[in-house]
Amino acid sequence: MPQPPGIDYAVMEEALGSLRRIPLPPGLKGLPPEPDGEPWTPAVLATAGLNALRDLPTPFAMVRRSALRHNAEVMGRWCADNGVLLAPHGKTTMAPALWKLQFETGTWALTVALPHQAVTAHRFGIRRILLANEAADLRSLEALVRLAGQPGTEVYSFVDSVAGVRAYRAAIDNTGVEPIGLRFLIDIGVPGGRTGCRNKAEAESVAREIHQTGTAVVGGIGAYEGPAGHDRSAGTLASVNSYLESVTGIFRAFHEAGVFSTDDPPVLTIGGSDIFELVNEHVQHELASVDPYRLVIRSGCYLVHDHGHYAAVGPSAQPGWAYAPFQAALEVGATVVSRPQDDLALLNVGRRDIGFDMGSPSVIDPIPADGSRPLPIVKLNDQHAFVHPDESTFLPVGTPVRVGISHPCTTLDKWRVLLAVDDDYNVVDTVTTIF
Repeated sequence: MPQPPGIDYAVMEEALGSLRRIPLPPGLKGLPPEPDGEPWTPAVLATAGLNALRDLPTPFAMVRRSALRHNAEVMGRWCADNGVLLAPHGKTTMAPALWKLQFETGTWALTVALPHQAVTAHRFGIRRILLANEAADLRSLEALVRLAGQPGTEVYSFVDSVAGVRAYRAAIDNTGVEPIGLRFLIDIGVPGGRTGCRNKAEAESVAREIHQTGTAVVGGIGAYEGPAGHDRSAGTLASVNSYLESVTGIFRAFHEAGVFSTDDPPVLTIGGSDIFELVNEHVQHELASVDPYRLVIRSGCYLVHDHGHYAAVGPSAQPGWAYAPFQAALEVGATVVSRPQDDLALLNVGRRDIGFDMGSPSVIDPIPADGSRPLPIVKLNDQHAFVHPDESTFLPVGTPVRVGISHPCTTLDKWRVLLAVDDDYNVVDTVTTIF
């Protein structure tokens, strides 16, 4: 029997319609002055005939619609061809309009990191939610239990301790709700890394507690290779492979021992944005004799992609990638506001506007006349970006620039409204974020 789609499109459309009609705060950064003193709404912005490069004050953030669609379709094809389910991390964008695009191109579930994000997702029609994190405070757990008790809603939730299971039990008892859609994923962690059971014995104790208390069912295993490293060096890949062998070994043992619920094929969810194609290859090889099960990857950054980290080391930059490469969709518009030295240009964009946690943002337009690589931003203050041009006449004061991002997560959370543009940078839609 085919799986339900994981989303109620009617609820999503109604909620998006309401979001588009909500007036935006006066003076929101990146937007032009309000017309006739009336607040902008996302719907009015989308039809105002604006061109991002001509009509907007800087800084502003924009996403290229064609790149978003391209990336969503490429990832959908890759997953279908490889027999993998996709539960992209919704926290990457926290943008319901983009979640809808992801479901339209094959997404199975939406991953979140915090219970309040699960509540937001549900309000926008998402009906299969994967909480890839532990939760322990009673009020948040009560909210998750209520979600899982609603007909047609599935909540897959990471848990890594007996105490965590008991916290869920307390929330169930407090609410009096039977969370028929709650499925626990026992979290297996990297030693010295983040959350997760460190060995099979710990995972077994968590499974026993789940079964003995009747809190929910064991729906599978959750894992994340990121703490083992974010590059493709031999040392990192060796650490990742060792971790994957541990995870698949526990999954296989639990499968054989009947630990998992038999209601649905058990889930093994793993695979972020850096090396998901290698994770898939390793896991499917290790579990070739295990049937049935569902392999679910949680890459979130593929949709927006970037000009830095993922463009350099991500799966679609590798020689063996058999699909069109992902395209950078997110750009930030800025202006050169000072040239106090021949070798220094300052842009009016800073830590409040762009992330700087994984690789360097860069000036992607204009680029030097010799066609050399985009100029990296070497330093950020709150409202300034530092660039070192090679030529004293390059980037004079007043020059509009487009900044490419490295690792989109920590840029997206700085913008309430992203302007969706066509390939000529005409504003054709808006993307509202809910962080």
